Amino acid sequence: MAMVMAMITSVHGQQSVELSGLYQGENLLVVNETNPDGVGFCCYEVRVNGQLTADEVNSHAFEVDLRSQGIVLGKGLSVRLMHRPGCAPRILNPEVVKPSPGFELIDFKVSSTGDVVWTSSEERGRMPYVLQQFKWGKWVDVVRVDGRGGPGERYYSAHIDPIFGENLLRLTHLAPDGSLEVKGEARFSAEVPQVDFEYNHKKQKIEFSRPTQFEVVDAFGTVVLRGDGRQGVLRYLARGEYFVNFGARSETFKKR
Repeated sequence: MAMVMAMITSVHGQQSVELSGLYQGENLLVVNETNPDGVGFCCYEVRVNGQLTADEVNSHAFEVDLRSQGIVLGKGLSVRLMHRPGCAPRILNPEVVKPSPGFELIDFKVSSTGDVVWTSSEERGRMPYVLQQFKWGKWVDVVRVDGRGGPGERYYSAHIDPIFGENLLRLTHLAPDGSLEVKGEARFSAEVPQVDFEYNHKKQKIEFSRPTQFEVVDAFGTVVLRGDGRQGVLRYLARGEYFVNFGARSETFKKR
């Protein structure tokens, strides 16, 4: 199970530990240290989705009773533990709140050479960005970049291989459960050589005129082979007709 890290923030002199994501039906367990001056405890207030809770925080350990909050399983959840300076409460089981994707997109630019830059802010967790390219009649993952998470602006760059003609890209933020936050699209035209394709039945390979991302699809629509390069080995595929998606094109071949 993916671990979820709590984020420590300070706003207007008030310090807090914050956790956000999707409610999984369990309570949070918190270790609450003694205040550094020896009087009282570190955490003095808990808020769930902005609402003050009735949790008893004046102890060395306590539960954040999420079950009593009426939150629907799998719905969005944010928890804020307010604490005194010089100490911080520790959440023992942050993994019971799965992170949900989310960010504010400040800027998203793509050049005709395939260089991509973007600026984001207020990222919910350290979840990866996935650049997707529209080709073969669908959105295809082409580049994955680890997100850094947290408040404030973050700057990223990547490179994609353009296809011949019009290119359409979009930026997504990927959560552990596979859900996506989609923001930002960019179009550009590229004058790159078209990729040619040949099926070599003797070598049981598909060969391309230049390196390309490709996939082989069987007659039932199942992707049976993916790759990136100048060839794909078909030795382990059953005989039959297949589709091959590559560059900006789709072709068919029959494996003997």
